[in-house]
Amino acid sequence: MSDSDATQSGSATDSDSNATTQGESDSDPSETTAVATDSDATTDATTDATTDAVTTGDTDSGTTGDSDSDSDTGVDCEAKCGNSEWSYVWVANSGEHTVSKLDTRTMIEEARYRTRPDGSGSPSRTSVSIDGRAVAIANRFGGLTKIWARKADCVDKNNNGQIDTSTGKNDVLPFANDECIAWHNPFSEFTVQRPVAWTSGVYNLETCQYDEQKIWTLTAKDGLQPGQCGVAGIWVHRVNGDTGVVEDSVEIPQNILSCTFGNSSWGFGAYGAAVDPQNNLWFYVFGQGKIARVDHETLAYEVFNGGSYGITVDSKGRVWDDSPRRFDYQTKTWANVIGNIPGNGGSGVAEDLEGRIWSATTGGVGWVRSDTMVVGDIIPLPGNNIYRGIAVDVDGFIWAIQLGGNAAYRIDPDTYETAFYDGLNAPYTYSDMSGGQISQVICPQ
Repeated sequence: MSDSDATQSGSATDSDSNATTQGESDSDPSETTAVATDSDATTDATTDATTDAVTTGDTDSGTTGDSDSDSDTGVDCEAKCGNSEWSYVWVANSGEHTVSKLDTRTMIEEARYRTRPDGSGSPSRTSVSIDGRAVAIANRFGGLTKIWARKADCVDKNNNGQIDTSTGKNDVLPFANDECIAWHNPFSEFTVQRPVAWTSGVYNLETCQYDEQKIWTLTAKDGLQPGQCGVAGIWVHRVNGDTGVVEDSVEIPQNILSCTFGNSSWGFGAYGAAVDPQNNLWFYVFGQGKIARVDHETLAYEVFNGGSYGITVDSKGRVWDDSPRRFDYQTKTWANVIGNIPGNGGSGVAEDLEGRIWSATTGGVGWVRSDTMVVGDIIPLPGNNIYRGIAVDVDGFIWAIQLGGNAAYRIDPDTYETAFYDGLNAPYTYSDMSGGQISQVICPQ
């Protein structure tokens, strides 16, 4: 297959030395457009994306001799989120067209991967599955890739008795040779693809694993160059998490939800996405000041006024932007914070284990109480930089990814002590890069 021709690689080194430890009005008018959509109406796009799916390893878990997954048959097991044995944050190195797997507890980058077979792609959004076993990466230039987090799930494709995979930041294997890359779907028909968000799937009490996990992603067409869209509306896809095959696609027409900046002929399209407790999709469209919801069961969509860059859903099913503001789906209104948390030009937004909403602010990060809307503390970070990516890992630590730099900061939510890893390369990540968001909405603390 042509998708397995990537050849770039590097030499293995230890990256431990990169880790360092340091002490409006209350509502907007909302506009709702509800359209019941049949996935059969999008046969052409679905068929094209489906036939594009390329599996680079078996879709079932491989055998490697490792025993570090929880795939043993379970008796009396309980549904859980995240995993006590491991926790990773997956940071897209957009300028390098790679993704870094960073251990959130040791602050060591354990692996780095290409995100497209051709060595390009400009990845920018990553989403971790609820069980922490895999990440899905969306490339701004188009293409969706799944990578396994642990060798126990990777497949020995060349039958050499071991798993050939990256061992660190300077050991980036050719795309086709890394046996922890599960599959890639190029979405060849489209010119831009940013949002990505896993659904939880259904917890299987026999195997103690989640089945039927899907991945939401959004695309658009007719961009003048990769990473842009034209006047062509927005496409929502639901992808099989095991195979990478598109199972459903819905087109939201341009006259209902424009992909472009205002009335111009180009734009960036759908920008960020998150799921709610029912696995419904919520996303924001850049340059339009609108958010949208896609029903998990019916694929019907609704569009609402409001939204600003980052988007998340909290453990009570409420949507947030990075202002931060809170959207109530029942009343279709936005609530503003009480106090001041200055913005920084747009960032991610995430809820921690104590119900606080974190976003980036000038020179650092800050939080708001999700129920009272009262602004809490502002925590400065070194260098007075812009921090675009914000996430909370399954242990409750806050993550801030520096824009235009090379650092990822981990902040203790109680003491505000920070640690950082400075071995990234042109990172741009804002999404559920740790799996903390889906864990919070499905298994609230």
